[in-house]
Amino acid sequence: MNAIRAWMRMIGLVASIAAYILWFYLLLPFKKDQLKWGLSLRRSWMKLAHGILGLRVVVKGTMPKKNGLVVCNHQSAIDPFIPMRYLELFPVGKYEIRSYPLIGFAASKTGILFVKREMRDHRRAVRDKIRVYLSLGRSILVFPEGTVSPDASIMPFRTGAFRSAIEAGRPVYPVAIRYFSLDDRWQDGDSLYRHFVRQVGKRTISVELTFCDSVKSADPDDCAGQAQSAIDSALKRDVRR
Repeated sequence: MNAIRAWMRMIGLVASIAAYILWFYLLLPFKKDQLKWGLSLRRSWMKLAHGILGLRVVVKGTMPKKNGLVVCNHQSAIDPFIPMRYLELFPVGKYEIRSYPLIGFAASKTGILFVKREMRDHRRAVRDKIRVYLSLGRSILVFPEGTVSPDASIMPFRTGAFRSAIEAGRPVYPVAIRYFSLDDRWQDGDSLYRHFVRQVGKRTISVELTFCDSVKSADPDDCAGQAQSAIDSALKRDVRR
């Protein structure tokens, strides 16, 4: 049953992506601010995607009112769908995502900044782009652990994006993503298909999204440490609060 439900939801996502992309290209020539139109359409699709996936999100804390660097912990392939439902974000993801079925296709159409982690020059170019986007008043989404964590622990945050935020003079907003079921987390040895079926094949996916207080520091290591501590504290709080 789980596999059937997962495949039905995947078909629903593919169909909705196709419909939104068609709508986007049909109306794009008539829009003065094409980027604003595209981002608005993406937010609209995110709301629909939450319904298709059976996501039930409990939001805590205060959402950012100004642009900045949004940093989240990473435990699932659908993590980016969660904060992007509520905020206008330019996400940064690993280059391999481009080859993922469904997820990679959607990402390539919604302004994601891809980074090849093994190539120093490419990482530097992405950091420069993050700084420019932040300076222009955009908000960037990063998962500074660099990959999914197979347990509740948080791996050390990489500091590159934090350096970009400091150079741009923009705050950092830590955001904690907590799944109520252990089955929703990526497991050691998981394939993308196995993870997708186990998580998306359930009737509902319950998530807590906590917006922590912003952090700001002149030192990238200190800034990353503050953000990691804030997320770690949010994840350890009693879920009933």
